[in-house]
Amino acid sequence: MILEELIYKQFTDSKALTNMLAKFAGYPAVFSQTAPEANQAGWQGKSQYPRLTYSYNLQTNEERNSIGILSVFVECQNTENANEITPEQIEPVVKECLKDVLLKDSSVYAFSWSRSDKFEIEELTKQHNLISGIEIVFDILEYTNQETTSPDPIIAISRYIKLMYPKCLVLGIDNIESITKATVENPIIYCRLENLELKEQSNTVVWLDSKIAIHFLCPNSSIRLKMITDIMHRLGQD
Repeated sequence: MILEELIYKQFTDSKALTNMLAKFAGYPAVFSQTAPEANQAGWQGKSQYPRLTYSYNLQTNEERNSIGILSVFVECQNTENANEITPEQIEPVVKECLKDVLLKDSSVYAFSWSRSDKFEIEELTKQHNLISGIEIVFDILEYTNQETTSPDPIIAISRYIKLMYPKCLVLGIDNIESITKATVENPIIYCRLENLELKEQSNTVVWLDSKIAIHFLCPNSSIRLKMITDIMHRLGQD
């Protein structure tokens, strides 16, 4: 599946999210780019809110160290019904759908929440309905293959960590599914080369300084801290 389809699946597979959304043609009201018009048969004459629309732009942003932006628009209809679902209730569920998750098509992508902006729209209908919403913005991070040539510092550190923690999913060592979520039992590790520079050389030896960044995905902050500290200590000893 392509990235657009994987994002759609991640949203529609969440019962916590789909239970709060309207239905279109029997499916949750989750749409890419634009939502269908109110007069389309798929709404079956019922309310088209709450609904979710998403779009993304894969354009490198050097300042934010991301390769693109994902915008998720949550829209709800303002009524006097006290039980009406609000955008503020849906927002954390949307965040949870993309938290500690990797999506894989031709590359591997992760999502980091950037900001949430509230908005209101007055529908141009006879009723002049007021629509309230939230735009939830995520930075899209690309976890590319970092393998270079032997001796490879990234492969070396990835294998080192895999030996330390066999249950971890280490990108470049383990194969992952098209949708993979980091768990407490199976955290995800990604190692990347931040820079590589010549230190010194002789007739027979070239010394290179490598700076490696290690990305650690785990939903439990205490376990993250414990494992990261352990890796640092072991590396220092060895």
